[in-house]
Amino acid sequence: MSQSDREAAARVQQMMFSNQEILDISLAPLPDDFQLVYVMRGKKLEPTYPPAGLITIKYKKTGNGMDSLFSAYAVIDGGYFLVSTKSTDLGWTGPPDKTITFMVIGQGQDKVQIKAKWNASGVKQESFFKSPSSNFLGQYFESVTVTSTSDDTNVTLSIREDGKEIFVSEPLKGKGTVEYKKKS
Repeated sequence: MSQSDREAAARVQQMMFSNQEILDISLAPLPDDFQLVYVMRGKKLEPTYPPAGLITIKYKKTGNGMDSLFSAYAVIDGGYFLVSTKSTDLGWTGPPDKTITFMVIGQGQDKVQIKAKWNASGVKQESFFKSPSSNFLGQYFESVTVTSTSDDTNVTLSIREDGKEIFVSEPLKGKGTVEYKKKS
């Protein structure tokens, strides 16, 4: 880890174990769609050790403070450790990444399959998502495909860049697929 990676990890750990009262700590397996590697702001971010699961810390709610936080953990030689993130500069000289968002809205949004392809700092990315919406830093979505296997679905797909809607699909009613594809 670089010095700036170490400083960022220290800030995260300070936030996790601040003076807030901890109500509960639990361990869980990694979700199927847990993303290990991120590309953003011209850097590749990856774990310092392969994670074994997630630790969730629940805090006593105070004002506008957070009520829970999760982080990846690893088991190393029988001991449990928080996983930090190391960064690698990709030498990206293009435009800065912006917030890109997809949202699947409507009845059955939690039951569709979502596959997205996008570009972040010049690197092509691809992933499946369980959540009906997600936002992260990138250049643009190449495509987002929403597939329904239920007759009870009535959803639309919205694509946003920096908060501005650039695409909204026709409703997907019942079984089928709706897709966004970036224009060439």
